[in-house]
Amino acid sequence: MKLEILMQSLWKEYLKTKDINLLAKACEKAPFFGQKEMGKEIAKILRKTK
Repeated sequence: MKLEILMQSLWKEYLKTKDINLLAKACEKAPFFGQKEMGKEIAKILRKTK
């Protein structure tokens, strides 16, 4: 439940600010079905697009 609240908070803040770092942080925290490296890679790509 804690992760769900974090994701809701990050998404809500992203919608207000359009700060890509918030999406990247969400990717780093998301479990991606046990593939943590996938989230890290997506976050890295997102941060490069700033």
